[in-house]
Amino acid sequence: GDVRGEDINDANYAVLERLAHWQAAVDMARENLWLGVGFGNYEPAYADYALLNWPYPLGHAHNYYLNLVAEVGVVGLLAYLVLWTAVFWQTIRLLRRLDWPVRGIALGLLAVWAAISVHHLVDKLYVNNIYIHLGVMLGLLQLLEIGDWRLEIRRKRLKSPVSNL
Repeated sequence: GDVRGEDINDANYAVLERLAHWQAAVDMARENLWLGVGFGNYEPAYADYALLNWPYPLGHAHNYYLNLVAEVGVVGLLAYLVLWTAVFWQTIRLLRRLDWPVRGIALGLLAVWAAISVHHLVDKLYVNNIYIHLGVMLGLLQLLEIGDWRLEIRRKRLKSPVSNL
């Protein structure tokens, strides 16, 4: 809801501040629906959308999805969601195909993807070199995929009548 006019006190300050930034991000997105204000421009654009009692931009909207739609619009948000849908789909598909203990790695990756997705509802987790960690985990996912393909090729060769000659 609209936090303008709310009584600000110690008990509700953190919640109202977050809601004010969400509201600013929604307003940015409304005015720049398709392409946003530009990637990384939430903070510079914030002054034009700030609520009266919340003049400081804090760098991001404290909701990555709202931050993304404000910065890169619906087009960018959809691209981001397609990317993560593909990552989730690949991980779940591997979970069904891999044997233990390698399946445990895929399960751990799925837990990380879920944690990041949920955390993005209340904050921006892409800070402090987490990109490095995500890159390593996405690479690990691809290694699991490659390993699964190689194992499948070996299984097919073992079942092939030609290989038994």
